[in-house]
Amino acid sequence: MASMLALSTSFGAALPVPALLDALARSGAGGVVLDARLDPARLEAIERALLKSGSSSLFASDSSSLLILEAPCPAGRASSAALCALDRAEADVALAAALATVRRAGALGARFVVLRLGEAAGLAAEWILARDRFLRGALDEDLARRLLDARDAAGWRPLDAARRALERLARAAESLGVTLVIPNPRRFVELPSPTELELLLADAAGAPLAPSFDLPAAHLADVMGLYPLELTLAAFAPRAPLVFVGDACGPVGALAPGRGLLDVAALAARLPADAARAFSPWPGLTTDEVTEAVTRLTAL
Repeated sequence: MASMLALSTSFGAALPVPALLDALARSGAGGVVLDARLDPARLEAIERALLKSGSSSLFASDSSSLLILEAPCPAGRASSAALCALDRAEADVALAAALATVRRAGALGARFVVLRLGEAAGLAAEWILARDRFLRGALDEDLARRLLDARDAAGWRPLDAARRALERLARAAESLGVTLVIPNPRRFVELPSPTELELLLADAAGAPLAPSFDLPAAHLADVMGLYPLELTLAAFAPRAPLVFVGDACGPVGALAPGRGLLDVAALAARLPADAARAFSPWPGLTTDEVTEAVTRLTAL
């Protein structure tokens, strides 16, 4: 399975569905990630292609294809709701949408559902400050430490909310043969941190819940001076059944190998050999650039 690479539908947000399906089929990818920004009409059209008898091997519903869903999918009013929300009504909306995504994954024969837990409440200003200082080259070590201290202090109550949601989601996933994966966040204000991940996994021992390592996201946290790449790699990668790969340069992530600053080949060699791999391209890539990236990443 390590030689397979699933391509996210996120790159084709502006393409008509037939053009998106054609681009996916021509990309050479071995599977597809249904991203959380798909609107209901586009998702239903793609589902019909996935289930259509006699479709190409990329979209065939058999064991040779790799299908992944991001929760919540499709996009809707629940897209902005967080599973870790302190507001119970918001958390319930997020949970209902995630449960629906898990059931959809089971119906489609998908292997994984990617869960993003959301941001710790009350840290919007901290993220804006960190982002703006970083883009100006002024995010120093002292400020990074203060930001992380604020983040750690704010994370415990949202972590409890995430635990409640994951317990419900894991029960549903187990009955459907779906594995839930939690990636390392791109923004430091999101859950889980490496420490929080360990607590969540300890709670869910034996459940179909695992970490997922996202290399471009880990790069951003590293270059911002917040979470070192080695720390994120050690926490999320060794037990990851699914990894997101790609090159990165500063805040721009998910590029073809050689288009950014990372030694993608060396880092990919440190990932679990049996992990499925996925690519969620930077939105600024053209279709040809996405195909180039798939070719290079598959060769790894």
